[in-house]
Amino acid sequence: MSNLSQRLARLRQAGLASKASSSERSKALKPGPGKSTEPPEPGWKRLTEGVWERIIESPSLLPEEFTNPFILPGPLQSENLVFYDLETTGLSGGAGNIAFLIGIGCQKAGRFTVTQLFLEDYPGETALLERYTELIGDNLPQVSYNGRSFDSQVLKTRFLLNRMIPVIPPQIDLLYPTRRLWKPVLPNVTLGTIEKELLGFHRVDDLPGREAPDAWFEWLNGDAGRIGGVFRHNADDIISLARLLVLIEEWGAQKPEESDNGIGKRPAGAHPSARGMARQWSFRNSGMERRWLEAGWAAGERLCGRELAVRLRREGNFQAAVVIWEKLNESGRDFPAAVELAKFREHRMKNPESALEVLIGLKSLPLSVRHRQELEHRRRRLERKAAMDSN
Repeated sequence: MSNLSQRLARLRQAGLASKASSSERSKALKPGPGKSTEPPEPGWKRLTEGVWERIIESPSLLPEEFTNPFILPGPLQSENLVFYDLETTGLSGGAGNIAFLIGIGCQKAGRFTVTQLFLEDYPGETALLERYTELIGDNLPQVSYNGRSFDSQVLKTRFLLNRMIPVIPPQIDLLYPTRRLWKPVLPNVTLGTIEKELLGFHRVDDLPGREAPDAWFEWLNGDAGRIGGVFRHNADDIISLARLLVLIEEWGAQKPEESDNGIGKRPAGAHPSARGMARQWSFRNSGMERRWLEAGWAAGERLCGRELAVRLRREGNFQAAVVIWEKLNESGRDFPAAVELAKFREHRMKNPESALEVLIGLKSLPLSVRHRQELEHRRRRLERKAAMDSN
């Protein structure tokens, strides 16, 4: 009995500690400035208890219509696109991650409009999500930057936790085509780098997105000092999304043979990799994919040469493929090209000794375990074949 009494006493103590901890947390989250009738900043209006809304208008950023789409799913009127970006309480997923600011961009009647919804405190989340649903329209495609794997998933979770049916329209995530096109060219593909290297501007006094969660928690504690920076950061993100989509579509209209020779009007910013252009076209137009590979190889992009040679081999044009492999392996130290040449000389030319010669320079390369095993296996087989032929 004494043991049971001790256990019950410990449980009572734990319960009291839990209540005390809960009380301390409640005190820590003091009513934010938004609890009063004062808006977070000029231009905001109270939508309902717990939610503020503001609208920012600017001149049009998009053409009226995208008629020959490169990354869009098909020809689209610009007014049928929705751009969106969230500011959340965390930078990773999970049920505890809340979207406290939603930015929505649309273009109508020659004006590009950014509507922002601000959650001033937790109880307003249902109203925030309801208003978001009203603003995004009837299943219009949503343009984002990493929205497919992050923003849309946060929203889906919040809908479910609020016992609402998730409203997740088709996603057009610009991160993926941007990564294909410019990853080999730029130091990274963060939106800040994209703005600087492709869109031609650099934000001044910008509050980094990673600081947004702290700024909101400061707001809850009564300190509105940094929340304005979050609003501006979010609005700038939406504008950048629209400009980036236009830029990518402009590159899609660029002919490969005109991209480097000064013919026609070249889009602004760093030139994407030809292989990236080919990979993006591979989803829609194999002819354009091939043209970009050829243009890239002509300009010296080795990866374009490798892919082009593979296609030529599949088509049975071994002589053209061999020309590329030999060019790639001029130094005798290009593993993929040397292996392809060895295969050709072994199986097509029936010359294992010549195939062995191609592999000599590969021994000193820092190969992976799998490639080194493959090389050793091929070398031993060729040596046996060459010995048999000499006999």
